[in-house]
Amino acid sequence: KVAGLQCDLGFISYPLEHKKVMIREILEDRLVLIVPPDHPFANGGLLSIHELEGQRMIVHEKGSAPYRILHEYIRKNNLSVTISLELSSNMAIKKAVESGLGLALISRKVAETEIRDGKLAAVPLPGREMKRKFYMACHRDKYISETLRALMDQVDTWAADYLKRIS
Repeated sequence: KVAGLQCDLGFISYPLEHKKVMIREILEDRLVLIVPPDHPFANGGLLSIHELEGQRMIVHEKGSAPYRILHEYIRKNNLSVTISLELSSNMAIKKAVESGLGLALISRKVAETEIRDGKLAAVPLPGREMKRKFYMACHRDKYISETLRALMDQVDTWAADYLKRIS
């Protein structure tokens, strides 16, 4: 829709190449494995990759950034897990994990309240830290009005504030 000038701005989870669209990274967020607080992984110890073997996983819908990141992790580490649910809503994923239906890879920020309230526990996955990036997309020939510039500046301010809070 940005390329067709139907939308002034777009926000996406992975870079794309399109001759009519320019993108820029606005935010990088950490991904964590969320588990119910009574799950053995919630004890605070470091996980080994092999402890993930056979676990039930709740995943974002196909094509989403968390889906691709998790599946790449599973493939790279030659893991066998069971996909118990595929959902498109972060809220639904958190509720499913709280209910004990499986574990999920999700943005730490998305689950911050539930982690703080003890409804979920965040566990770093073994290996390098997983991150997700967010990009702002705009048509190369789009006139940037004062109002649109103000919105873009506000997004930058919000992203900077967010990064300070999670650091």
